[in-house]
Amino acid sequence: MPSTQPQSRGCAVVGVIAAVLAVVALVAGAVWFVVSRDVLEPGDFEAAPECSIGETGALDDLVPGHELEVDEPIGGAQETFGSGRQCRWATPGGEGSAVPATATLVTVVSPDPGGVDTAADNLDSSAGPDREALDGIGDEAFTWVRPGAFDVGCAGVRVSNLYVETCYSSAADYEANLSIDGEQAVEGAVGLAEDVVAALPD
Repeated sequence: MPSTQPQSRGCAVVGVIAAVLAVVALVAGAVWFVVSRDVLEPGDFEAAPECSIGETGALDDLVPGHELEVDEPIGGAQETFGSGRQCRWATPGGEGSAVPATATLVTVVSPDPGGVDTAADNLDSSAGPDREALDGIGDEAFTWVRPGAFDVGCAGVRVSNLYVETCYSSAADYEANLSIDGEQAVEGAVGLAEDVVAALPD
């Protein structure tokens, strides 16, 4: 018989398993932290504002004598992108003292969990590839132009889980033969977006 008994390997196996479980727990904790911080970050807004939030001084300047032509809900509880409202103001038809112009406002609140990321996706998909970064408003913002017979300038802003989009277009004369250029239209959209964001509840 050997002078010493062979040592049990049971303790060593238990130690290895414990070490593996500790590493798995650390990795799982790190993943949970990243997910809960970035993907599942709760948003600040539960509902999109009404069209009245767009009736600001900027709108008065951009679309004198404006009339609300569209006030409709968009999205809903079953839509992954969220729910909100779309609004459109225009100068009155017929003979008028103001150059024909239009302004639109879209507000969409994305639901939790992940509402902040969904709102960011809404902004990204709306702005498209030919966008310009816009600093100093919201959490992130862009501007872009929709060219056409009448150029339309737009500004998109994300504030937490709320997406705000404003667009503006105006004729260059009373007969509406030509439109203002895209850069001017963007300036108008930015001014309206700034007023809307400033009016959001804290």
